[in-house]
Amino acid sequence: MIPLKKHTSEILHKLDLIDDDNDDIVLIAIKSNIPDYKMAYQLNRYLGVSFTKVLPEISLTENVTVFFRSFIYQDHKNHLIWRLLENKSNYAQGDANEGYSLFENNEDLFTATRYLIPEWKNIDFFILIENTDFLFNTDTLLDKLQKIKNISAQFIVDIDSLTLKSQKNLIF
Repeated sequence: MIPLKKHTSEILHKLDLIDDDNDDIVLIAIKSNIPDYKMAYQLNRYLGVSFTKVLPEISLTENVTVFFRSFIYQDHKNHLIWRLLENKSNYAQGDANEGYSLFENNEDLFTATRYLIPEWKNIDFFILIENTDFLFNTDTLLDKLQKIKNISAQFIVDIDSLTLKSQKNLIF
């Protein structure tokens, strides 16, 4: 026996496709004038973490491939994943179809600055912390970051305020 539908226009169940996975992610913007490896060292020293460099580097491809350095720390005790991400990159690799020569002018490969999150061009680094819960204290973390000599500004960024393209750049 086949069950009969009373009204074909009646909605039986509506699926909500909005992804609320950003609730367990903290994104902190950092303004600093030090290189990435020194930033990782300072964070290791002041926060009690142990960032290690990730190889290969993050690469984003549109018309050119851009490389961003990153560091990772996995806190197994608290089930957190910390990532230190470089926001600015001056290193890009041109289209593979184009032939480059030693004697051609290839200045455009290294002069254009690209950004992991273009909405925040004045920010040098981001700390992305995954799997946070209500017990994770962001105020304490910001206080510790404020004590680092070479950090001139730090604040929490609302991930939902970023464009979809920038949010996609933060997925690893």
